[in-house]
Amino acid sequence: FFLAWQFLTLLPGGIKDAEIGPRDLGRSAAYYPVVGLLLGMILWGAYWLLSHAFPRTLCDGLAILLLVILTGALHLDGLADTLDGLAAGKSAAERLQIMRDHRVGTFGAVGLVLILGIKFLALNSLPEEVLGKTLPVALALSRWSMVQLIYRAPYARPEGGLGKIFKENVQKREMILATAFSLIVAVFLFRFWGALLWLAIGFSALGIQVFFKRKIGGITGDVLGAANEVHEVLALLLISGIFHGIF
Repeated sequence: FFLAWQFLTLLPGGIKDAEIGPRDLGRSAAYYPVVGLLLGMILWGAYWLLSHAFPRTLCDGLAILLLVILTGALHLDGLADTLDGLAAGKSAAERLQIMRDHRVGTFGAVGLVLILGIKFLALNSLPEEVLGKTLPVALALSRWSMVQLIYRAPYARPEGGLGKIFKENVQKREMILATAFSLIVAVFLFRFWGALLWLAIGFSALGIQVFFKRKIGGITGDVLGAANEVHEVLALLLISGIFHGIF
């Protein structure tokens, strides 16, 4: 758990790099949804405190800012690189090469603006009394989606990378634990709708897996970050739809 916490956030986990082995990285994936749940609870606690001093709209924006700070924009960086690679690359090799370039291009920049803007609007559209459930669920399910992709999808880079280490060491045990925990959280907080949210994120992750297998031959660390951002927004949009009578 502490390794997952240390990897997915900027907060200290108390584990030194010398103590980390490849199998440890794989085992830590089982706790990704737990980290998401705790991040959501931290955001809600901060939101509650801020709401005593600031108006609703500003609190929503500050909550998103806090999430970016706590995660070190790790997943946003992956989203920007992925969008640049998809937009500019004409072949799988070109897309992978562009994704390695950490400079943000036009499509990456536009994607970041849009994803953060939609995230803010979706959060702002929700009744304030359900935010305490929404944030933990959205963050837990989005991080579960990364475990799904690591376990099921092939790794795209033949030369290897950090993502390959995860791919080789995330086993069925980690997938089962992450899946069970995310389902329990979703159903506990949203009952029937939580189960549908869980299914929607699961099918979306499967779609992302198929899409990137066709585009670049599998997944990379950047794709995992992009998937997390997409599923955070998807969860918020679906919950907003639930509370506005669309579903």
